[in-house]
Amino acid sequence: MQLARFSNIDFHGKFIPLIGSLFLIAGCGQSALGPELRLGLIVLTAIVSFIIVFTKPIFGVYAVLVVSSSFSPTVRLGFANLYFHQWIILIALLASIASGLISENFHIKAKSEITMPMMVFIGSLLLSVTHAPNMMIGVKSFLYIGVFIASYYLVLLCVNREEHIRRFTSLLIVATSVVCIISLQYFGSARLGSLVLRNPNSFGNFLALVIPFCVSLLSFGKLSRGKRLVLGLSIILMSLNVIFTFSRSAWVGVFMGILSLIVLKPRASLLLILCSVVGALLFVNPIHKRIVKDISDPGAQYRIIKAKIAYDKFKEHPIMGNGLGSFHYEAQFSDVWAYRAHSTLENNYLLMLAEGGIVEFLAFLYLIIALGRRVIVLVRKIKDPFLYPILLGSIASIISTLAAGMFEDTLFFPKNNWLIGMFMGLIIVIGKIYEGSLTASDLVEGEAEVESMDFQMERG
Repeated sequence: MQLARFSNIDFHGKFIPLIGSLFLIAGCGQSALGPELRLGLIVLTAIVSFIIVFTKPIFGVYAVLVVSSSFSPTVRLGFANLYFHQWIILIALLASIASGLISENFHIKAKSEITMPMMVFIGSLLLSVTHAPNMMIGVKSFLYIGVFIASYYLVLLCVNREEHIRRFTSLLIVATSVVCIISLQYFGSARLGSLVLRNPNSFGNFLALVIPFCVSLLSFGKLSRGKRLVLGLSIILMSLNVIFTFSRSAWVGVFMGILSLIVLKPRASLLLILCSVVGALLFVNPIHKRIVKDISDPGAQYRIIKAKIAYDKFKEHPIMGNGLGSFHYEAQFSDVWAYRAHSTLENNYLLMLAEGGIVEFLAFLYLIIALGRRVIVLVRKIKDPFLYPILLGSIASIISTLAAGMFEDTLFFPKNNWLIGMFMGLIIVIGKIYEGSLTASDLVEGEAEVESMDFQMERG
């Protein structure tokens, strides 16, 4: 009886606070407890979390959503020094894989139209690790981008119902709104950051992922008046936060995300929103100054210098690149202060070319093209009033981060890229739910035809 109650889908909503408490205790215990007790608490939390996620895999997705945006300190455990949410993703993914293998449906859940492109991309990253100038840096870089890949598979293995997507959407909007409220309370004269994403550019790029998703729900979702009002207020709140981050890359991301929605599904309200964004960029003095006049500030100049260095490194080894993590590792030996002091390259595509060469860049392009083709097919077919705006919002958010990735390393930054992977996973899951509904409809129609034939035969 207790096991049946534990497995009841309605019960897991009551269990979420317990999961959050366990993760929070493990995180807070880092600084407040001795090393042995801290290690024991982390291991105990990992074991309990594994059991819970094994029983209900969707728990892992919910936990990552909450913890990644609100509380994710660095946790060192022996061989690895990772963010707290990275450990959660790893534990949840292992538990989900184990659950799928035991229930013998792992291959069905993990299979998708982009499996081969994803494997090619992962292979290109592993190939890049083999010739990294420093193996530890190479492995660490792989673990960072691995958050994106693991989050994709976590959604693929755990999310299989429309109800799961509804809970995912609600948690994402609520968690982001709460973080935005807290951030505004501590906002002073400097650029705005958040509890976890203290760097304004990182916080801005996270909001650039969430805002297009929410705009899609507001524009295309069939919501009640009350939900529409709440969602509209949340979008306004997020928009204020992204403005106060003064992150140019985030502004570009939001603009391109909303523009992609207009291209996919033209609507006057979206055009009005886009015009408002452009108006703010052109006529609001602090924003206009940030875009036009501050282009010569040190931050912008450092990026230009590092971009030129990355391009030169790419020309040295154009096919295979210099190895994963090489750009960061080689900064310590550079005579250029801007590179040595700021070793991060704020451009996804130049970083791929410099470290993985044409091989890694083409592998990523193959993945994005395959995903885009799948989206085009689904956009034409799906008419569901809930799944359709989620599909559009997910692809708009991915386009947003791809655009922002010209000015930030969004794909390689583990505090943001988990959400990119989840949106990518949502697109695939929506396709599976849609195709499953067609199969169920065909079965019902087939059964109705058989019953009709039997009835006619009996009358005959």
